[in-house]
Amino acid sequence: MIDWDDLKYFLVMAEEGSLTGAANRLHISQPTLSRRLTALEHSTGIDLFTRTRSGLELTAAGEGIIHSVKHMQDDVHAIERIITGQDDSLKGRIAISTAENIGSSWLVDQLRPFHDQYPSIEIEIKIDNSVSDLLRREADIALRMFRPEQNDLIARKTVTMNYGFYASKDYVAKHGLPKSKAELKTHNLVLPHEDILQMVKRTHKDTDITGAKAAFRSNSLSALEAAIRAGYGIGTTCHITASQCDDLVPVLPDYSVYSADIWLVTHSELRRSARLRLIYDYLADMLMKHKTAFMFPADHNKNIQAVQHQ
Repeated sequence: MIDWDDLKYFLVMAEEGSLTGAANRLHISQPTLSRRLTALEHSTGIDLFTRTRSGLELTAAGEGIIHSVKHMQDDVHAIERIITGQDDSLKGRIAISTAENIGSSWLVDQLRPFHDQYPSIEIEIKIDNSVSDLLRREADIALRMFRPEQNDLIARKTVTMNYGFYASKDYVAKHGLPKSKAELKTHNLVLPHEDILQMVKRTHKDTDITGAKAAFRSNSLSALEAAIRAGYGIGTTCHITASQCDDLVPVLPDYSVYSADIWLVTHSELRRSARLRLIYDYLADMLMKHKTAFMFPADHNKNIQAVQHQ
């Protein structure tokens, strides 16, 4: 008999193209995953992958069964959603997918009152700058920066998250503030990796920082914010997280670097679950409560004046 867990592992290995990538995604060791693959190939009597220097490649037999395995996985997830949707209890796990900039700290703080009121509900926050697949139950609820197109998903538009330029008070005391976008190029900048930078340029074409000096780069939003606070230079961050840090000073406060609507998303079947309805509505109300802070921090003028009088 074929073990369904082995088929799940097979599918992830096919999607990742390597044992290392699949093991990291599944949160198991590579030797354990290798043993599961060997067991699956032994039980089926066929080789599913060709091992190459670059990773794993599906054999013809592997290609022949992968579509059936995907259908099996979809059916299993559909059954899970139906069962979860009939659950009226206020206990169990809820996985929330969100981007790193609001999920690593701010959202954790905002969910504490919910936890205090409903301690039997286990909250899991998935820091995912890509798109978690709600249909495959990689998450129960997602905070997304775009409106999903799948008909099976329920989406509610909440707040608009704006981004601006910021610097630490220490940096501004040493280097001053630029008076225009052109002057940004004369300052040290904290910049994301090129893939993130190109995404911002596509939506805000006048954000041209060609030739600017990069004092710090990272593909981690948390690392970029930490570098701004540490005084490496001027960088961009969302206003909601910047408003939580007394040491950050808005730079060119009238200029919006980037903006995105936050959509609260879940699967239509899961919406009938009591605990998911509860936290879905809690998140919607909580986000709207902080609508102004998402658009711009209320104390930015106070921060600027404090620096200018040092």
